[in-house]
Amino acid sequence: MRAAAAAAGVVSAAMFFAPGCDRAGDNKSSASDPVRRASFRSLAARDFLLTCTGGPERLETRRQLERMSELNRFAFEKGAMPSLQLAANDWAGLSPHDTRGRCAPGEPAYQAALTDLSARLDQLAAAIGDYQQ
Repeated sequence: MRAAAAAAGVVSAAMFFAPGCDRAGDNKSSASDPVRRASFRSLAARDFLLTCTGGPERLETRRQLERMSELNRFAFEKGAMPSLQLAANDWAGLSPHDTRGRCAPGEPAYQAALTDLSARLDQLAAAIGDYQQ
């Protein structure tokens, strides 16, 4: 019993003193960070667009996904990658609880979802452009 308690104490201390627990290493990206918010919204719009009938195979969809990749590279160059990573973590945690359902069938629903993703990517581009380290 004592050995187990001692081992638990050592593990707790190791976790507490691990580099990730250092207060100086805290991520400066809060939930109010514009890049983080814009990235989260673009991820939600992307995933919704991909539920549209034929959405993943369409050229317009691929172009928007390529644009998203370019914006991610731009964010990396500007030092905003932690904001993107936190947005991805936020979306990964919340997406299973997304109540929007799937994209409705038909061209008008696809076009609406495509327009929404494009607008979200515009917001992400603006937020990355304004990003200051």
